[in-house]
Amino acid sequence: MAGSIAHSDRLARGAAVRRFLDALATALSAAAAGDASTRAALEEFARLTRSIESSPPEVAPSPARIAVCRVWDAALRAARGPLVDPLSALGTWLSWTQNPNYRGQPPDPTFLDNYGYAVIAGPADGPPALVTEPRVALGVLLLGPRTHYPRHAHPAVEVYVTLAPDGEWWRDDGPWRHEPPGAVIYHAPGVPHATRAGTAPLLAVYAWRGDLAIHARLTTDHIRQRE
Repeated sequence: MAGSIAHSDRLARGAAVRRFLDALATALSAAAAGDASTRAALEEFARLTRSIESSPPEVAPSPARIAVCRVWDAALRAARGPLVDPLSALGTWLSWTQNPNYRGQPPDPTFLDNYGYAVIAGPADGPPALVTEPRVALGVLLLGPRTHYPRHAHPAVEVYVTLAPDGEWWRDDGPWRHEPPGAVIYHAPGVPHATRAGTAPLLAVYAWRGDLAIHARLTTDHIRQRE
């Protein structure tokens, strides 16, 4: 009986991951417009997402919760768009973590209580993921209400699909801009960017490609950028 239950859970996880990946690929393909470099990047992300093998490992990573998970349900209630239901279905299995660079030197005293991310697909040597994928890392970012994720940068190419109704986003020299639910936000390698939640928690799906080993680091001007 125990083996049957475990097998059933594994099948449910695999089906939920597949549903999420297909929904994400569709969203990325639909957003592939604008300049040629951005369009090519989004099309490649969509192609990779569709090609991910969604069969989960026999032994799933143990779900881990951190302080910001207290706003997970509220974030889902506030979120909008076709990714919300597929993401919600994965909630039981997500393992939440934080960038070690931020844990070592948080940007403000409350940040670590209001920030976290969970990996849905990613390399075996990275944070626990629902499925192993060496070519791309993708998952979900969660911020508590009014939380400011300061300007940071990393060598990986990145896209976000925001699900929050009132989040704001910053890139290069700004300014801050509101992005509606479903907006796809592209960051080239090394480009400084930032995010801040509004009155509701901020929920966004992210995907990285390229250098997946180097964590983001806050830029030296992140204090000025808060203004």
